[in-house]
Amino acid sequence: MANLLGDIWQSGEPNWENALKFLNVKLHLYGKAEARTGRKMGHLTALAKTLREAVDIVKEARAALD
Repeated sequence: MANLLGDIWQSGEPNWENALKFLNVKLHLYGKAEARTGRKMGHLTALAKTLREAVDIVKEARAALD
């Protein structure tokens, strides 16, 4: 799991499609109206055969939002 903090909204709406191109990655948004620095706005989860693989995938997906 990778948290999505309000920081990633500073330049506008994140590009969700980039993160969701990764296999077995799911997006969970909390429906909060206002994004602020440090505020948890949602998270990404990834499933894989190993924990290490899942962590690597979710980190890549999170980086793809920027």
